Amino acid sequence: MIALKMRPAWTEYVLIAMGTALTATGINALYAPNQISDGGVAGVGIILFYTLHWPIWAVLLGVNLPLLWLSHRLWGGRVGARTLFGTVMLSVWVAVLRWPPWTHVILLATVYGGILSGVGLGLVFRARGTTGGTDVVARFLTHLLPVSMGQAMLAVDFFIISAFGVVFRNPSLAMYSLIALFISSQAIDLVQEGSGFARAFTIITAEPDRLTEAILREVGRGVTRLCGVGGYTGDPRAVLLVVVSRSEVTRLKELIYSLDPKAFVVVGTVHEVVGEGFRKPPIEE
Repeated sequence: MIALKMRPAWTEYVLIAMGTALTATGINALYAPNQISDGGVAGVGIILFYTLHWPIWAVLLGVNLPLLWLSHRLWGGRVGARTLFGTVMLSVWVAVLRWPPWTHVILLATVYGGILSGVGLGLVFRARGTTGGTDVVARFLTHLLPVSMGQAMLAVDFFIISAFGVVFRNPSLAMYSLIALFISSQAIDLVQEGSGFARAFTIITAEPDRLTEAILREVGRGVTRLCGVGGYTGDPRAVLLVVVSRSEVTRLKELIYSLDPKAFVVVGTVHEVVGEGFRKPPIEE
């Protein structure tokens, strides 16, 4: 019998602490000195810092904790320990990591701030935590308007980012903030899903046995056989599913068409592969 042991909980809290530290560094060293943000409560904090001189860390804590409490009261459900930890740690790091401005070149601040913020939040999400944020406000909007959660969150972030152009009387700041939002979103996806290093081949072939044997022997990758039916002819079709690294793509294509020149092949990008021959799963035997 195989005993499965999940990743120790303390490692996830370490990841959350590291992720919030990176995000706080992006806020203090790049976003705040250049009056830009990628949205969220941090954007509100930067605006209030310049208009009312409120500390950013206090705004983060003062907005996020009531939002979490309100979410619990209205929709029920326990506020997770990782969410509370992430929310508090982000405020703590923003208060503690008082970096001097790394650059006053706004384009550099936009790019590197987006990367730091996105990588940091990606680590937090990967550890099954959050940092609070405006998702509660977005959830309100889904109850009031016929919009999805994603559309509501985009609307909230867009409103906050637009406020930069209005408050600081500089539309360019809002434009740079939109770029920062895009970069941070891409960085979050990269940390959570991977860099798209693998390719998935879906092969519809009349030579499934020969192809399966050749792929196993010459490429050294596993093959999954599926049963398909032609939509036009109604005839049964063998479908092979193979996942390979980028360096093996050309080799596999040549192998397929050398054995079945009429094979129908679909190649897709795979962001993350967990299993034998690729990344180990987050559980241990």
